[in-house]
Amino acid sequence: MIESQFRSRIAGVSYYLRSLRELDARHRTPGKGFYRAAATLAASRAASFIMIYNCVEFATRETIVSVRRKMENDGASFEHLTTYWQQDIVHTHFRKKLQDGVNHASILKEFVQFVPGQISWLNRQDTVPFPGNIDHEKLIRFARDIGNRRWRPPHRTLGGSDLAIVRNARNELAHGEETFEIIGGNYSVADIADKLDRVRSFMCSYINMMERYERNRSYVS
Repeated sequence: MIESQFRSRIAGVSYYLRSLRELDARHRTPGKGFYRAAATLAASRAASFIMIYNCVEFATRETIVSVRRKMENDGASFEHLTTYWQQDIVHTHFRKKLQDGVNHASILKEFVQFVPGQISWLNRQDTVPFPGNIDHEKLIRFARDIGNRRWRPPHRTLGGSDLAIVRNARNELAHGEETFEIIGGNYSVADIADKLDRVRSFMCSYINMMERYERNRSYVS
């Protein structure tokens, strides 16, 4: 289900790139409006990085939410979860309160009520459990941390390294560090389309790994 939704979103980006390729072909000959069109097309190419990143973020979030919901409804006890998920739950319950400097007596009272552990994310299941923006290294490390050390990105995906390029471009645009025209000017539509194909393969492999993990109840130690 998640994979089909992800593929549908990626297909939308692919269609967008095909449209840009057609527009680019119409404006290759210098003439009236040539430079304005070139700048607009460059900015449009840059926008595709935001679209790709949003697809990656969607797939990452939804797979994690799905596993968490399965754990909540599975009937397994907190003590039987793997260490990673135990820590993830405890962090959800107490990390922000500790960071905010909550009263010690209050936090201890809440902790006593929490023991021996509750499989609940306090309606915050959709919060990704690692900080910062998503890239291939974080997803590979996440797979290892939850106990799946055998998963490897498909060889044709170059290890998922395109995700770092997508993340960096997205951040530079989101934070105003570079203009859309400059970012888009660094890549052709063909370059971005190739990256999109590799990102699709990487993320579909990641989604399938997470679905197997959930199906096999690998979150139980």
